[in-house]
Amino acid sequence: MTEFMECNWEDGIPATILCGGIRGTEFGIETADRHSFFTLAPECHGARVTDDRTLMNGPADGERHLTVEMAEGRWDAVIATRLRKQGLTLSASLTTLSASLFQDFVVRAVFSAESFAEAAIGEARFRHTGSNIYHQYPVRHAALSGLAGRAEIRVTGAVTGSAFEQVLYVRDAPEGWVVHARLIPAPPYAHLWVRWFNRYFRLSLPDPASRALLSIPVLKSRLWYAAERGGRDALQLQASGLARLQASERIALSMEMNFERS
Repeated sequence: MTEFMECNWEDGIPATILCGGIRGTEFGIETADRHSFFTLAPECHGARVTDDRTLMNGPADGERHLTVEMAEGRWDAVIATRLRKQGLTLSASLTTLSASLFQDFVVRAVFSAESFAEAAIGEARFRHTGSNIYHQYPVRHAALSGLAGRAEIRVTGAVTGSAFEQVLYVRDAPEGWVVHARLIPAPPYAHLWVRWFNRYFRLSLPDPASRALLSIPVLKSRLWYAAERGGRDALQLQASGLARLQASERIALSMEMNFERS
């Protein structure tokens, strides 16, 4: 806690922050492969945490160490948070324990929909309508603003190696304003992946079938990250690349959030 902001810690990571009318509701990391998804939220599936240690748990600093087994890899992660007078820094690094495939790697923050009226990132300016569209750009800065105040968000560090590129996105999800500093696979991709997820089944095509389908230019242009671009009403069918890291490779992200109360 500071005079400017309140923070409730849980296992080395902020569970909530409160800065006047600005309310942060979730912080952490996410990553996925073709058959499993890791998050600190309940939606985690196909991933098993084999070690989970909290090294610091506030009042100004938090640190959590995780070891995770996924369907297509194993890795260690360190998540570190530092609370400052008018903001916080959230950093995470991931080191592979085996050869591993990744759809992405994310450092994330979520704010209540009522905290802000508008988001600005790249060329986009938009209000919260629950569209769930990923407004994603290869930038390091975004802003959220409204009657309660303003949040300036910056990606302050990224270790991408040769397999990833850094992007930042904001989406107006049903649960609020979701901000992801994100590493996504960079070409040449280790695999191409076409998947269709819905409430009834999860269909994931192997690399040869995905490459055959995406060799048709019109299909590739329509399917490439289509569910993310389409938002709330999109068919959850999309294509993307996958990155491969060998054992002992490291990727990392740092995101800084500064708040200005009205």
